Amino acid sequence: MSAQHLFKKKQDAEGNISHYQAVASVLAGNFGTGNISGTAVALTTGGPGALVWMWLMAFFGSVIQYTSCFLAVKYRTKNADGEFVGGPMYYLSEGLGLKKLAVFFSIFVIFAAFAVGNFAQINSMVLPLTDFGITPWVTGCVIAVLVAGVILGGAKRIAQVSSAVVPLMALFYLCTAMLILFLYKENIFPAFKLIFESAFKGTSATGGVLGYTLMKALTVGFDRAIFATDAGTGTVPILQAEARTSHPVVDGVVALVAPLLVMIVCTTTGLVLMVTGAYQIQGGNHALSTNLVIQAFQTGIGPYLGSFVVIISLLLFGYTTTLAWGSCLQRAVGYLLGRRGVRLFQYLYILAIPVGALLQVDLVWLLADFTLTAMVVINLIGVSALSGGVIQESRLFFASKWSYTTSRK
Repeated sequence: MSAQHLFKKKQDAEGNISHYQAVASVLAGNFGTGNISGTAVALTTGGPGALVWMWLMAFFGSVIQYTSCFLAVKYRTKNADGEFVGGPMYYLSEGLGLKKLAVFFSIFVIFAAFAVGNFAQINSMVLPLTDFGITPWVTGCVIAVLVAGVILGGAKRIAQVSSAVVPLMALFYLCTAMLILFLYKENIFPAFKLIFESAFKGTSATGGVLGYTLMKALTVGFDRAIFATDAGTGTVPILQAEARTSHPVVDGVVALVAPLLVMIVCTTTGLVLMVTGAYQIQGGNHALSTNLVIQAFQTGIGPYLGSFVVIISLLLFGYTTTLAWGSCLQRAVGYLLGRRGVRLFQYLYILAIPVGALLQVDLVWLLADFTLTAMVVINLIGVSALSGGVIQESRLFFASKWSYTTSRK
């Protein structure tokens, strides 16, 4: 596989959008507040060791991601508008004949779109702006207008906006974070040491406390990894199924780019929190998810510049994630109700944004984790049942590619 699969059109490829736009849409959903506020939540509730379990979950999730994206393309179909659509609901119903389970999955996607893509994103975005005197209701209304301008244009417009915004926002955030790590480079090695010690030793020699600490780090790390990467939830194959492609294997491999890049961002955020000491802040408004990252960046590059970088990054990350989940919402509603129900749910999704700005933080994360877990369980049924065919077809594909390559030498 080479870069041509991301950036070049192939004459025998069919789909709605390019591979680059598909990956950008996936990253728009992955590069959300989960990479910023979610990482802070992981460190404060599960300790530095939670990062290890985030890495492991992302690694195993990548295997699921490859399989699910392969199946999404293999079982995709065209809707009434002539657009390619796919995802777990299609390979559950068409590949396994589990139409009722496909319906349940679609319902959970709708709930998750509101809980994860809407409420959790806007809630994390309003936290830092509230400290600057901007009321959550005003922030919610402004973002709702900006989201409406894109979502009402359909999935293709979402992909176009994502492909333009995602690379810029990722570079902006990562470059600033890398600068902080360079300024605090003497703390990087001790930070990694603490991460692994916390993951496997805990903070106490007492059996009960040790077991609780390890379990807390593990469960929080897994939850936050699922939230950050969407690996296994089934949202990525919904977005990837629209790509122009000549073979399902190509989409499976291309889809692996997203979890790798997401874990780089999450790890960088976690290290910034640790090398600056911000993750140790307890209690008060500064200990809240997003504000903790702001505190770390303020410590690293100054109060004004640090606040500016995190707030701008958070707004862009949250905005594009809201758009990506809006696209998943459209596909789930389209599967259940057809084109007639899509417009209604688009309006409901937009109107719900100001509501999310007023919800309590704990309730938002609880709803997000519950809906994502339900999606993972259902998606894994389809992935595990159909994995044998994916392995066989993948072997044939790579064998033919290897034969072709060696014959040219």
